[in-house]
Amino acid sequence: MAKYILENFIKNKVRRGDIYIPATLFLLLKNNGRATKKQIAKLIYIFENKHSLEKYEVIVESLVAVILSEYGLLTKENELFILNTWPLKSKDVEELIRLCYEVSNGFFRNFKSQKKGKLRDF
Repeated sequence: MAKYILENFIKNKVRRGDIYIPATLFLLLKNNGRATKKQIAKLIYIFENKHSLEKYEVIVESLVAVILSEYGLLTKENELFILNTWPLKSKDVEELIRLCYEVSNGFFRNFKSQKKGKLRDF
């Protein structure tokens, strides 16, 4: 059921070419359903690099967190974002990450770290 909820959201609610929502979901999926605002902002900053890191933190807080919370997908505990659909099966995580790639038009195609577990550098 959790996979279906996220899959439906990504396919039907996220606009093609959007990067902020897929980036957030991508990092949450890769990081066992948890990431800080700063980690998410840093990931977007590394790939898009149009604004300062601080500006991306504002975008994550005022746009991404609001949208994902409105759809019931995210809970915030101070600076920590928690994916409400966690835990997910490994196979489901892989499929959802693929959808994030697709909807963002391959925004993360050069992402090298495919390690299991947490992405501590973000």
